[in-house]
Amino acid sequence: MNAIQLCFFRHGIAVERGDPSVSSDADRPLTEQGIRKTRAAAAGLERLGVGFDKILTSPWLRASQTADILAQTLGLSRVETLPELAGDCSVDELLDALAGRHGRATLLVGHQPLLGAAAGELLAPGADIEIDLKKSGACAVEVDALPPRSRATLLWLLTSKQLRRIGK
Repeated sequence: MNAIQLCFFRHGIAVERGDPSVSSDADRPLTEQGIRKTRAAAAGLERLGVGFDKILTSPWLRASQTADILAQTLGLSRVETLPELAGDCSVDELLDALAGRHGRATLLVGHQPLLGAAAGELLAPGADIEIDLKKSGACAVEVDALPPRSRATLLWLLTSKQLRRIGK
């Protein structure tokens, strides 16, 4: 069986929590700066030549906006919502949901600490580590299967700033 690549991409900069213009955490949109930086980070992913056959996003607004920017930049025609990528879900819920929804190279757009904890669990099961993903930052891992039979391999880990530099 072929290996599965998962890229964990954290949403871009969003309106602050508690902003009176937003009714809930799930409804916080990207800021103009968040949109600009996410576009530039997406250009970095494109320049790296990483290809994805599927993009899954949290239903929360800032993540779905980020996913739309990534899809447009990377030429992905369809973004699918995966409720288990929401910021209030657990690592187990996410990994269970991915078992039936992934492609060979899947881009996952969501939130910290969930994304970092999920990547950490795949890399070192039971070690309770979390990959530190900054906004519009990403990491890619390779697993043998979902659920995995062995530890994942870290392919790369890049901050938003690094991705933006690559994209120039």
